[in-house]
Amino acid sequence: MHNNLITCMAHGIAFNHEGQSVAPNAQPGATCLKLKTWACQEKDGLLFVFMGDQTLANTIPLPDFPRISDRHYRTRRFGQVVNCHYSFMHENLMDMNHQVLHSKLVGKMKPRFLGMESGESFVEARYTFARTGGKQPISEALIYGQRRRDGRDFAYRDIMTIRTQYPYQTLRIETQGIDEPVMELWISYVPQDSEELTNRVFGLLSIRRLKVPLLLDLAWPLLIAFTERVFFEDREIVELEQRAWKDLGGDHNAEVFPVILALRQLLRARGISPDTGGLNHDTQKRASS
Repeated sequence: MHNNLITCMAHGIAFNHEGQSVAPNAQPGATCLKLKTWACQEKDGLLFVFMGDQTLANTIPLPDFPRISDRHYRTRRFGQVVNCHYSFMHENLMDMNHQVLHSKLVGKMKPRFLGMESGESFVEARYTFARTGGKQPISEALIYGQRRRDGRDFAYRDIMTIRTQYPYQTLRIETQGIDEPVMELWISYVPQDSEELTNRVFGLLSIRRLKVPLLLDLAWPLLIAFTERVFFEDREIVELEQRAWKDLGGDHNAEVFPVILALRQLLRARGISPDTGGLNHDTQKRASS
């Protein structure tokens, strides 16, 4: 990439932003070469590539990230490749009944499902929690801004809202006595192969700063280590689910949770294949099996 031109290292042919070859020393006939282009836009350090009908690119709004510039929050960027279909990622975040799998990190947490809402392009679920065993990790105390030594005194005081606003997901945690959320998460999953059996995660995790100045900054490495361990366990879970799906030839679980059923319907309805213009085969197969 140089002077707003993309140059092929093998042939020395340069292309402009419209995909047209423009190199003056190109071989005869090279000006007929043209690359496929997509509308791109940068926002808050993330590059969004619009892969749909290019005539609609300017009509689709980008997501908002107000916490990045909010001095009351500190935001962490994260992401890596996960070896599973992106629908497993959506389900893992939406279904908080899997918290038992994180018990070594956060203690024994009992989730309570508060309800859900759904629409043409979204599914939203709300939960609250009670600690029934184990101690509160220091990292969690930093997020909530308080040390909770007796879990019974703080049972079901926090509300976690998880929303799939296709194709993105958000999560926020609100607690009593604090007007703004103590934590917000925005996350996106981008397939990395034609069969969509891998995806790369792009995430923004925002934590509200504590009353003591600079305390969150000093403890930031501790929070990063804690969230990395949680993400590692989640990654293990979804990759095991993907391997089981492949070995068994599909999903043989009898899913009954209304949130996940609504989520699968949303992914079936909104997942569009760029090659066929129809429902993405893997999404349709994964979500309906």
